[in-house]
Amino acid sequence: MLTIIPAHIPISERKMIVRTNEIAKVVTSNNYSGIAPPFNSITFTNSAFRSPYHKYWETNCSSIFLKKRSSLREINKLMNKHRVNGSLPVPTDESFLNFTQNCSNFKKARKYSEQPNSKEEEAYPLAYIILTHKEVAQVERLLRAIYQPQNVYCIHPDKKSSEIFHDALRSLASCFENVFIVSKVLSVQYAGFTRLQADVNCMSDLLQTQVQWKYVMNLCGQDFPLKTNLETVRQLKAYNGHSDINGILPPPHIKVRTQRRWISNSDGKIFMGRGSKTPPPHNFTIYFGNAYYAATRAFVRYVITDQRAVDLLKWSEDTWSPDEHYWVTLHRYPGVPGGYPNGTFASNVRFIKWGDVSMHPGCIGKYVRAVCVFAVGYLSYLLSQPHLFANKFYYSLDPVALQCLEEMLDYRQRYPQTIHQYVPNFPVTDLEWQSHTTYLGV
Repeated sequence: MLTIIPAHIPISERKMIVRTNEIAKVVTSNNYSGIAPPFNSITFTNSAFRSPYHKYWETNCSSIFLKKRSSLREINKLMNKHRVNGSLPVPTDESFLNFTQNCSNFKKARKYSEQPNSKEEEAYPLAYIILTHKEVAQVERLLRAIYQPQNVYCIHPDKKSSEIFHDALRSLASCFENVFIVSKVLSVQYAGFTRLQADVNCMSDLLQTQVQWKYVMNLCGQDFPLKTNLETVRQLKAYNGHSDINGILPPPHIKVRTQRRWISNSDGKIFMGRGSKTPPPHNFTIYFGNAYYAATRAFVRYVITDQRAVDLLKWSEDTWSPDEHYWVTLHRYPGVPGGYPNGTFASNVRFIKWGDVSMHPGCIGKYVRAVCVFAVGYLSYLLSQPHLFANKFYYSLDPVALQCLEEMLDYRQRYPQTIHQYVPNFPVTDLEWQSHTTYLGV
């Protein structure tokens, strides 16, 4: 088939289009076949983001993904013209509240999916927890990127957030039958127990829904997906019934988090109290790991209903950052659904560029509490990673990074066979725990 390329596209990019198209010809998937047109933001029509709410930045995302210096320089120059005190304006919560007063118009303008994209996805619904505290505009972009009508979404706003934020978020949720605000809203404390309890509250609510979801994933408002819903489904299937909850035995400097008592003061800060902790109940061995996960439905049911899990949750109330030990400790306990016995940090749920980790390229964006907030210059590397999500993105730092990821995800949603152009060995099947025989539970 002849590839028609408009005359205004530079020769270098014409070569990229032809090369990409040749790759696409030989890649097929279980549900799709044939030739996929190349992704190029000049020729690929995508009006999903030209809404009356989010500003559309005129840029060539395909060149940005290829790290074309001229395109990166041009879009950064354009964004810098609009910065005020180093930040770009984000649509206000009040404007969003007005925007969602007519749900039909809102969903049409943002092109939310009304039907499952495939039978495979319809038969494998997912659940999400979104913990957030500011900027409904960015939360909505995240929701739109992961939204499918067969899935279900629990949003937990911080009780401390402004009234208009809560109103706007509830207005957003009211536009969907499968999106809801958690029934018990907490004041979330960084490194405190309420951060863990917020997830547990959403888990409890999600089990009460009629959707028989397969996995739940917890996100924060600054996360963004690197994979489409279909790609995520296929990766979760490749877990072979395991949860992706990573962690290891705590190093010496971490042990104090669970060996001493920690107390919250009236300012929301946590400090070390007097006295040591009693040993954990039921002979749990405490592990240390990531607070974010992809957990099976059976694991979630265990968290909510098994007395051992309930007792460990109670014991964790006066520890430091309990979400970094609770999930992985349960996951290593004998007989827990979806678990496996060996401690490991092997995971591909979330990509994070930590400042002290040299295995990934240096941050392009800025560091906030030792975590890279990504800018457009990092997108090329992110696109090659197998992870399902990346953290962090700030709307006010680089909205074009979000916009280009949105365009790529929409492209791959239409043409799912093209994932292998970017991540050849996807879904991941060689994580050390994927071959372990797990107790699946019920």
